[in-house]
Amino acid sequence: MPITWRQFERYWYIFALAVTIASLPFSKLGLSIGQMMMVGGWIVERYDIRKLKSALAGRSIWQVMLRMVPVSVILLLKSILTGIKQFSGNKPALIFSSIYLIHILGLVFTTDFDYAVKDLRTKFPIFLLPLIISTSEAFDKKGFYRFMLLFVLAVLVRSVYNTWMITTHDFIDIRLVSHNVSHIIFSLLLALSIYTLIFFLFKRNLFLFWQKGFMLLVLLWLLVYIILSRSFTGLSITLITLLILLPVLIFKTRKKWLKATLVIGLLVIASSLFFSLRSIVRDYYHVNKVDFTKLEKTTSRGNPYIHNIYATQTENGNLLWIYIQWDEMRSAWNQRSRIPFDSLNKKNETVAYTVVRFLTSKGWPKDADAVERLKPGEIDAIENGVANYIFLTEFSIRGRIYEFLWGFDNYRETGNPTGSTLMQRFEFWKASIGIIKDNWLTGVGTGDMNLAFSAQYEKMRTKLSPDQRWRSHNQFLSIFIGFGIVGFFWFLFSLFYPPLLLHRFGDYFFLIFIIIAALSMLTGDTIESQTGVSFIAIFYTLFLFARKEKDEILQKDK
Repeated sequence: MPITWRQFERYWYIFALAVTIASLPFSKLGLSIGQMMMVGGWIVERYDIRKLKSALAGRSIWQVMLRMVPVSVILLLKSILTGIKQFSGNKPALIFSSIYLIHILGLVFTTDFDYAVKDLRTKFPIFLLPLIISTSEAFDKKGFYRFMLLFVLAVLVRSVYNTWMITTHDFIDIRLVSHNVSHIIFSLLLALSIYTLIFFLFKRNLFLFWQKGFMLLVLLWLLVYIILSRSFTGLSITLITLLILLPVLIFKTRKKWLKATLVIGLLVIASSLFFSLRSIVRDYYHVNKVDFTKLEKTTSRGNPYIHNIYATQTENGNLLWIYIQWDEMRSAWNQRSRIPFDSLNKKNETVAYTVVRFLTSKGWPKDADAVERLKPGEIDAIENGVANYIFLTEFSIRGRIYEFLWGFDNYRETGNPTGSTLMQRFEFWKASIGIIKDNWLTGVGTGDMNLAFSAQYEKMRTKLSPDQRWRSHNQFLSIFIGFGIVGFFWFLFSLFYPPLLLHRFGDYFFLIFIIIAALSMLTGDTIESQTGVSFIAIFYTLFLFARKEKDEILQKDK
């Protein structure tokens, strides 16, 4: 049977939305193309082709040529106005999209309009996607599940591709494997995919046994990929989301056996994390006993050691500044590495200091013999900025916690956060609070964020290296800085009131999404990049406005 025009419009919308969702883990260009296709389909859907035919009927060829363009433009404008009128009647969608209005109003206080225009262009999906999706026909559960399966498939394919890249290429920073899509955003996609698969696995009568078996394999693979890619963000968000979800499930369920099981599970997970963390912290701060009266004075080659017995810095419990022989280390290192001892490594950190830390982490003296004992892979690791042999493990929770604690101690002693991502964030947040204190009422405007941070870092006399002086890395602080206290509270209202109005906090998919999104906003500027803002806009609108029915967290299967 021939496809009707209305069917074609619907298929076009579905295809365009599928392109947009499937592009999230892969391509900014794909995201742009998919959203442009959605815009085109949205306009055509409301375009009255019959009026165009009527206006041109019975006209001569010359009259048709003269009337075609103006009539088409008028009908085009009418179709857009019709869609906007529909949109204006959807209060929740209108409230969410008003986040974009905040950014437009922020132009009043802006001096850097070039950046402001760029920022408005980046965040346009916050207005565009609610406009299109909330005014289009919603999907039934079967159609919605297909989109979620497509999303999981796209994430799966990207994870396999990334794994191939990791195993065949030498990355100084493994996070660069997702260079065209931020590793942070990909971590969010991973977490959402994992919880989507969990829902499908527990949903009875939805998929066949063999299909669920395949989904279980995909779920296990995504968890393995988190380990392979050393995605501490992906692991943290997945785990914290679980710790938030379990109390919700405990509160919602009326089955005593299930409530008891969930409580026990929550207690086991929380206590395991607590005791593991306490053990790691204790190990880190444990200092191996040293009898300073028996320290050797010279190396095996007769050169004198330097012993600073008053310095308290340690690496794996070993004191950092004893058994130091700089000349021997320099000579031995320069014979084994193409990067000079007195220069910077590939992370722009001092090679000499990295060598000292690495040797100390092994409990070795810092002399020529120790440098010569290093394996070729360890030399490469030091060149890449690895300062502790524990960090060589493919995925080491202990190593990441050690890295944080070392950064914390170094920041506390020197005031320099460079080299520790978490300490750098503390410095970003410190700068953010300083800017907010000076601009708490109106903010600095849409385009002046970079200027404000540059001035604040100078005011603070920060020890951050110039190339590390970034913005908030906290979306809530960024909004407060840009638009003041009113803009900040309106952002929170726009984000959390629509699902409250639509009773969607009890929906599994939206609840998982908003937890993941909120966690990402606490440690990152999620909507400051194209992929980040697209992730938020796509799934927020998809879960709230594109479904005829919601999926209750503990809904009984019919």
